[in-house]
Amino acid sequence: MKATDLLRELGYPARDPAVLMAMLLFFVLLEFAAFGGLFGLFLGFLVAPALFRYLTLLLEARTQGRAAEPPGIELFQWLGSGWSMFPLVPLAAVVGLHLYLHGRFGLAAALAVDAVSAVILPASLGVLAITHSPLESLRPATIVRIIGRCGATYWIAPACLAAVAVSWVWLAASSLPGALLHLALFYAVFAFHALLGGILRPYDLYDEIDVPAAVERDAVELAADVDRQRTRVLNHAYGFASRDNRGGGLAHIYAWLERDPDPVRGWQWFFEQMLKWENKDPALVFAQQYLGRLLQAQMEVEAVKLMMRCRLVNPAFAPLPADRELTRQAALNCHNEDLASSLSG
Repeated sequence: MKATDLLRELGYPARDPAVLMAMLLFFVLLEFAAFGGLFGLFLGFLVAPALFRYLTLLLEARTQGRAAEPPGIELFQWLGSGWSMFPLVPLAAVVGLHLYLHGRFGLAAALAVDAVSAVILPASLGVLAITHSPLESLRPATIVRIIGRCGATYWIAPACLAAVAVSWVWLAASSLPGALLHLALFYAVFAFHALLGGILRPYDLYDEIDVPAAVERDAVELAADVDRQRTRVLNHAYGFASRDNRGGGLAHIYAWLERDPDPVRGWQWFFEQMLKWENKDPALVFAQQYLGRLLQAQMEVEAVKLMMRCRLVNPAFAPLPADRELTRQAALNCHNEDLASSLSG
């Protein structure tokens, strides 16, 4: 990895607005949780797993070379994508072992465990991001394979972890205000995940690590995972629309639908969800494109139902000019003379 690539990945949390806002959001929430009390305990219990889940998804995105999605409400739900919260388990084990050895055998033994963990943990996190399999992320043979495949470049990750730990101890002993110290640690953790993704990305490990038994999921689980991805896209689009950038929001949805694994369901899903927004205009503009797609696929019954649904929201709804005659013909074929008559002329 070149020095410029290293600096680019370390600076990624500051360069990407979505990741920067996510980092600041989690920082503020956990700072509130630190005040203690019943509310602080509840908030910490809610936010900490969501933070680990987002960091895992950030690592997955950077490993694939794509931008990370902004955090959505699904991050705070305990059901679904449990694999992304798995880093809590090895981290808790390392912290527990560190404390036990420090109390029983002294600092040297605890630091030895920390050093071994710093070597293993990045590879384990990388396997988890690639396979979504907690069991595979603990398999020694796969961890060794990852380390060997990356070669000397891999050791940048343990060195980064060691630098973060040393810096944290040094800063904690300084007079730096607690909030700034915590913010610096947050940035270091986010930057580490981005850097690890940059280290793993050039080696195309997605094609080399094959664990079908570990990642095989049934149709219900796969559909739920796609819906969670659609929800993140929808939340991002809503952010655009709420800032009076309806076109940007719709463009974001259209871009996703080009790679949606089930576009027929995808178009219907986004339309149904957008109708739940307070402002229905984006849903109706989306429906014009959706209607044209249904007509091209000769799904006339679905197209007529869509027209009637939109006219319940706004009686003035009309198809795009290029689709007007096809819509009228579809209405006639479905024996909906009133709709066909309204589209005449």
